Amino acid sequence: MSFDGMTDLPTPLLDEGASEPARVLLVDDDERNLLAVANVLGDLGEVVLARSGEEALRHLLKGDFAVILLDVYMPGMDGYETAQIIRSREQTKGIPIVFLSAVNKEAEHLLRGYSMGAVDYVFKPVDPVVLRSKVAVFVDLFLKTREIERKAAEQRSLESKLVQAQKMDAIGKLTGGIAHDFNNLLAAVIGGLGLLEKRATLAEEETRILGMTKRAAEQGSELVRRLLAFARRQTLEPKPIEMIALSQAVSDLLSHTLGGLVDIDWKLSDDVAEAFADRAQLELALVNLIINARDAMPTGGTVTVSAENRTAKAEALPGLSAGDYVRICVSDTGTGIAAEHLEMVLEPFFTTKDVGKGSGLGLPMVYGFAKQSNGAFRLESTPGKGTFAELWIPCAPDRSIGSAGTTGERRPLQSVERALHVLLVDDHPEVRTTTAAVLEELGHRVVEAANGKDALHALQNGAASCDLLISDYAMPQISGTEFVKLAREVRPNIPALIITGYAETDAVKGRPEGVEILLKPFTPTALEDAMARAFKSKAVAN
Repeated sequence: MSFDGMTDLPTPLLDEGASEPARVLLVDDDERNLLAVANVLGDLGEVVLARSGEEALRHLLKGDFAVILLDVYMPGMDGYETAQIIRSREQTKGIPIVFLSAVNKEAEHLLRGYSMGAVDYVFKPVDPVVLRSKVAVFVDLFLKTREIERKAAEQRSLESKLVQAQKMDAIGKLTGGIAHDFNNLLAAVIGGLGLLEKRATLAEEETRILGMTKRAAEQGSELVRRLLAFARRQTLEPKPIEMIALSQAVSDLLSHTLGGLVDIDWKLSDDVAEAFADRAQLELALVNLIINARDAMPTGGTVTVSAENRTAKAEALPGLSAGDYVRICVSDTGTGIAAEHLEMVLEPFFTTKDVGKGSGLGLPMVYGFAKQSNGAFRLESTPGKGTFAELWIPCAPDRSIGSAGTTGERRPLQSVERALHVLLVDDHPEVRTTTAAVLEELGHRVVEAANGKDALHALQNGAASCDLLISDYAMPQISGTEFVKLAREVRPNIPALIITGYAETDAVKGRPEGVEILLKPFTPTALEDAMARAFKSKAVAN
């Protein structure tokens, strides 16, 4: 073999971002030829040596190669037979083969080599510059192909994530609209049942049926709340939440639910910061995750719940902004979730549980709550080994890590101390009639209006006697917030309460100062509490 011209040998345009070098398979039964050619190839890539056709085939089973340099004449399986087998295998048929030959430059032998799958010939004694140049071309082609495949895979992944995000957004919008309509129906049902319960004298069996009907309506209300949580259209009241107090509250809620076979192991960092979220919804999210973990361990086990401070870079998780977070993890050692179901479990009503054992809304609710709280939610699962869920919630602003502060406990209900003259506006007759009856049952005098225009006319005619405005939000022509703004031009700072079945962002963020929000469906107690808050908010605003 000649080594003349070893200086200034061509070098391939190596991909600096490639995680692994290209591999070249060199097949020759002569040890001297193997070492000489390997020395010529130098830094072109990883050179793998094979001393027979059989050994070459074994190497090809273990990984991919940029090019194969194959000696034609070898004892046993020669180069032609080896090439034929390589071309017959699906996983190796695309690898370029360059034959190394010391004899037979005749056309007949060259054609045979090409027919067996060779793309080129290099004749011995090998010219190092020629050999290195040819191999460099194949190495460059291999690296560029691999880079194109990598970018294509990234593009497919991004497109898949975009499609998933668009699908979830579309489902969320549809879900939010359905929830709005259901809330209007449930408001009339629950309000009417509450009035019957107070006013009617019923026999024992009738009372039992009324109670069952009321509980079913309340379950429907809870179902709608979960739909709104997934759609990210629930009304949240984020406050600093002390994690130890939260863990105690969740443990109390689950004390009679988990059963004797499952325990919760809380692992909270000593310096864990306060989370900034709606306490009731964060409790519900943790309860859902822990209940799911329990159901995945029918023979018992331990659910591990941890919380720690984490600083995230932008897009560390999809949609997550850079900042400080409390990372809450819930893990189990249960049955796990199959890979094909992992993304689907975040869609409403999808469940792998038996009929009647799950609504398919628990995980979608957690997902929607995390997104609406400016956080993130992620699931990992291995069938037969268990599931790991992580919930990222922003840290409370202006709070030192581990500081005491509010625990986000629920405030006591309030009541109105005197009878009021209420102007009630709602475009749904059933809801308006039922709400008016509830208000009258509470001792208040009510004037009803079917839309904002009629309500403004009524207010202008009797402005002096009206104490409180109660308006639906989603009405044709004039929305609830617009009505309150116009009404306050007639009666500045009149207390106002907006009722909504949709938890619209505009209803919450765009409302005038001192206006309270009440979500449909509601109980008489919740209505009275909201009315009291409306008066308190008006006083603060003044």
